Amino acid sequence: MEKRITTSSGIPIYTYPNMDQGSFFISMYVRAGSMHEVESGITHFFEHIAIRNINYRMGGELYRLLDKHGLEFNASTSNDLVQFYVAGAAEHFALGAEIITHMLSSVSLPSSEVDRERDRIRAEIREVDERSTLAGFTASKVWGGTTLERPITGTLGSVSHIGVRALERFRQETMVSENVFFYLTGRVSDADAERLASLIEEYEVPHGSFNDNLAPVPEKFGRRGAEIFIKGADFTKLRFNFDVDMNECTLPELDLLYEQLLGGYSSEFFLELSEKRGYVYDLSGSVERYKNVGSFYFSYELKDTRATDAVRLTVDILKRFKEQLIPEDRFMRASYVDNAMMLYDDSRELNFTFAYDNHIMGCKYESLEARRAAYEAVTPERILALANRIFTPENLTLTMKGKRARVDLEKIGEIIKEL
Repeated sequence: MEKRITTSSGIPIYTYPNMDQGSFFISMYVRAGSMHEVESGITHFFEHIAIRNINYRMGGELYRLLDKHGLEFNASTSNDLVQFYVAGAAEHFALGAEIITHMLSSVSLPSSEVDRERDRIRAEIREVDERSTLAGFTASKVWGGTTLERPITGTLGSVSHIGVRALERFRQETMVSENVFFYLTGRVSDADAERLASLIEEYEVPHGSFNDNLAPVPEKFGRRGAEIFIKGADFTKLRFNFDVDMNECTLPELDLLYEQLLGGYSSEFFLELSEKRGYVYDLSGSVERYKNVGSFYFSYELKDTRATDAVRLTVDILKRFKEQLIPEDRFMRASYVDNAMMLYDDSRELNFTFAYDNHIMGCKYESLEARRAAYEAVTPERILALANRIFTPENLTLTMKGKRARVDLEKIGEIIKEL
């Protein structure tokens, strides 16, 4: 069961221990990201600088200590949060806790160190080239006019203007008690949580604004009209994006809707498009979700001559899905129900899942058993109702990469409006 203690500065520490494991996993979560930014890319920049800043404050000893004790220390930034984490053998919990709490320190790097990290970030932006990808192109259309259309890394131009003072100002505004929490999983005791709390209390953490997980809503949200956007490329790739009103469904319902359509080995999309016809090698997708709105999407790459047929198949599958109740013996939820307790054995996945579901999305699961029950309670009737609400032309944006002259956009447009 999840437990909580709160430091004197107001920062919560959540624990979900498994004392049968030999390792610990500590995460520090910050409610920040491109969605909340004034300066594009500053959250990702801060993620890089924060780790470099710790090494600087530790006299350059950070990486030697990590290697000596076999610790993993890293971070990642998304649209709505930053996760810093440290993991290793349970006997080194105290060192891991000391390292990660240094994140609460002020940015004291010399400008030369920040410039060096900026060069690395600019190299990352050039290599990833997010704006040229189908995902980046899609973000500009689906989330256009909002902060969510921006690349997480920022742009070559935006990161050029971020310096020490801007990073320290960002830290002071973002690393506040309302906006930060810690999550402990693996072999962690109550005493370990108290030790972490005492380390946190050595830092002066101010109060400030809370960044709730509410996305900016695009002007055309729910009024898309099955628009098609194509970006030139030497290959053909399609991405179907459906707006989701999160006030009309629960997180378990949305996850299981995705599972029925695109999860597992018996996904009708995979069987029809890949196994039976060989049009595509694989399909990929996910659900981008925030407390208020989200986007249900999937994509596949194929020959341009097969694009129209593939779209016809896709629409036919979605139409059948909207018309037929899924038989109980074909209702796929094993990964969330039968396998629910397997999360207990994976301290990394458990850490992120419960931190995100409970304290970013607000699901309030007391335990793995409670989370399991929430998924088990979802019925085929609710999935059918949700499919009919989501899979409509009003919610659909189709984005593509390919050669415009070799794809029948008019015919594809007619087909997708049949939904």
